[in-house]
Amino acid sequence: MGTVNWTAKWIWASGAADANNVYAEARQTFEAADGERAGAKLRISANQAYKVYLNGAEIGRGPAPADLSWMTYDTYEVSDRLRSGTNVLAVLAHNFGKEDIVTRQLQGPGGLICQLDLYGTDAGDAAPIRTIASGADWRCRRSPRWKSSSRLHLWGGFKEIVDVAREDGWEQADYDDSAWPFAEVVAEAEQPDSPWPRLLAREIPFLRQTLKRPVAVVSAEPYLGALSSPDAALPGGGVEASVAMDASVPGSLPQITYDFGAEIVGYPELEVYAEEGGVLQLYYGESLEMALMDTFLLRKGSNTLAPFGRRAFRYMKVAALATPLPLRISRLQVRFVHYPFTGEASFQCSDERLNRIWETGRYTTIVNSQHHFEDCPYREAALWVADAVVMAKVVYQTFNDPALVRKSLLQGARIQNADGSIPGTGPQRNPFLLPDFCAHWLFGVRAYYAYTRDRAFIEEIWPYAIKLADWFADQEDEQGLFAGADRDGWWCFIDWSDDIDRRDRATAVSCFYYKFLHTAAFMAEELGDADRAEGFRRRADALRQTIRARFRVPGTGLYADCLTEAGLSSSVTAQTNFAAAWSGIMEAEEAADFVRRHYLTGKLPPIRGAFFYHIVLETLFNCGYAEEAVRLIRDYWGAMLDRGATTWWETFDPSLPFPTTPSPYMGHTPTFLQDSIPVSLSHGWGASPTYLLSSEVLGVNMAEAGIGAVALAPTAVEGIAWASGVIPTPQGDIRAEWKREEGGTVRFRATIPEGLSWTHRGLASVETSSREGGVVVAGTLAAAAGSPASRTNEEPSAI
Repeated sequence: MGTVNWTAKWIWASGAADANNVYAEARQTFEAADGERAGAKLRISANQAYKVYLNGAEIGRGPAPADLSWMTYDTYEVSDRLRSGTNVLAVLAHNFGKEDIVTRQLQGPGGLICQLDLYGTDAGDAAPIRTIASGADWRCRRSPRWKSSSRLHLWGGFKEIVDVAREDGWEQADYDDSAWPFAEVVAEAEQPDSPWPRLLAREIPFLRQTLKRPVAVVSAEPYLGALSSPDAALPGGGVEASVAMDASVPGSLPQITYDFGAEIVGYPELEVYAEEGGVLQLYYGESLEMALMDTFLLRKGSNTLAPFGRRAFRYMKVAALATPLPLRISRLQVRFVHYPFTGEASFQCSDERLNRIWETGRYTTIVNSQHHFEDCPYREAALWVADAVVMAKVVYQTFNDPALVRKSLLQGARIQNADGSIPGTGPQRNPFLLPDFCAHWLFGVRAYYAYTRDRAFIEEIWPYAIKLADWFADQEDEQGLFAGADRDGWWCFIDWSDDIDRRDRATAVSCFYYKFLHTAAFMAEELGDADRAEGFRRRADALRQTIRARFRVPGTGLYADCLTEAGLSSSVTAQTNFAAAWSGIMEAEEAADFVRRHYLTGKLPPIRGAFFYHIVLETLFNCGYAEEAVRLIRDYWGAMLDRGATTWWETFDPSLPFPTTPSPYMGHTPTFLQDSIPVSLSHGWGASPTYLLSSEVLGVNMAEAGIGAVALAPTAVEGIAWASGVIPTPQGDIRAEWKREEGGTVRFRATIPEGLSWTHRGLASVETSSREGGVVVAGTLAAAAGSPASRTNEEPSAI
């Protein structure tokens, strides 16, 4: 349980705890003397979201999404917001309810908990002298501002219809709430029988907020009404300038579509003056196919508009209707939110296309880094395991703060199923079981430890890892293969592809299981459990022999997709064979032969999903096919740029006809015929080129920084004349560069901050020199860059 002495109770609007789409407003007034204002800590949580005010001023919003059994709370120091005399705490909270949602998120009854502890001196370790705690003495009503509305889509919440005229100053201390009903207590704090048995202090900093304005007007259409000055909402539009919209003609619908340049996540804010009222609607979209989400019924005069819910979009359409007199928009901006990463990485090279690809992946990762890693902010904003593992690798190469990685991995552990498996998504418990994602979760744990050497983390995570290893063992057939990967209720993912045969003993899953066992063995050794480590390795060795004996297609060196009672599948895909190479099932020479003879010659069905390409690219670089890896990056991700991407799409098939853009289907996702499933155009799992361009081409690899040293291994592929970049670390920035000189010699130079050790690979004539705060490493590339011959002595890592 938490270290806070909770006297507050979970409360909600009376009779509405199990209702759908409820906005609750709760408040409590209290007196504060001068001697009680030296220190004041406010702690608050809600299911699912809150916005808290003190004396009418917004303090913050939250909490971080979590499973009901592991609810988090936020803490604010608010002594500077208190005043002598009457004060008021006011909380607006929203609960989704119990309607079905695809990923089973946003579940549970409505509830909020709020506790303000007052201290006579600076809080420190002293006990509070007085506490204001939510309970049955608080006033709480169902908000009169929000009207009943329909769902946004099957992955998210509800549209908002807000009657701004019903705003009555309820957040202010002088407001009379005597007619309000008292709050209903729905649960005690931190009790086993509560819907929320735990309360955990926030594990990451509050999200960074940046004000963004649109960068362009896409269209301004009067539609029987009238418009003027739509550009006034853009930067440089002028302090006194305002957008005018006139919908006084019956049936008119003037509207303006704004482009923010790239997808953003956050909270729109508008200042609107409507002399005689009217209606303003906001539509949002990752493309120009936008959906109506927010409707504001304007009051006469000034209106400050902001939806309660978070929005993710590139385009915003503002539409006016029923305005007896023209309305004026004097401010239109978005409070862009994301995790506050620290460190400023960079990557530049002579190929501007690669520079754009690197930056697009970095930005896509930022947009999808919220309270946890999100697969996509527009559709479901869920914590999918494999997406988080890929984005974590971007974090290691571009930032110096891995706290979000740690939290996301822990949230996966906290919703571990009773049988030991890890759900494929979160952060709330759900039935989505993807056997390959269970392995990817442990790969992510190992990568985080390699980067940080965070001993406390693996000690905390180890019991979950052991249970997961036992679950894997329970899935083995008599020969140790992972069996029944396609059983009812499971989703054997591997990749977004209909080409893969996933029946029964899916080869890729057994390959990932082999890699899982080696990963578990490594962790056991780190924790001093030698016997368990040896047991994992014995099982891994036996499994490898079985995979090699049972899954290879005779006479080809390739691996079939699966093995059933009828024998080997006739289906052979690149994904299965890259899984065998990446996991260490193939020998190094076999992996290189597969790439050369079968993949690069196009003999296998093409890979269409950006996610699996992280395995492909890592294998290509590891086998010495750096030029082919960079060419793939240029062609695949570059084609997305050519078709208008500003963040990476969920899936993409460049062989299909150039799509009619904009469209939510330009990502070519396999579900494109189902209108209820919008394609994600901001998907972090496609950001692998960013970390690979920094680690492989620039040649500063942070993957093992915590365990061993920073690895310097530049790869000067043909077509790139020079590269330079910055890798931030907790010890300071690493600065590296290389340049191809006349005659072909490639000279490399890196500045390593003090406190970091380093190794090098492929460098000759290495010289070092000291400089203030670090060391300079210089050398030349010893072999023709990117050739397989330069790396044939290296085997793909088993972990």
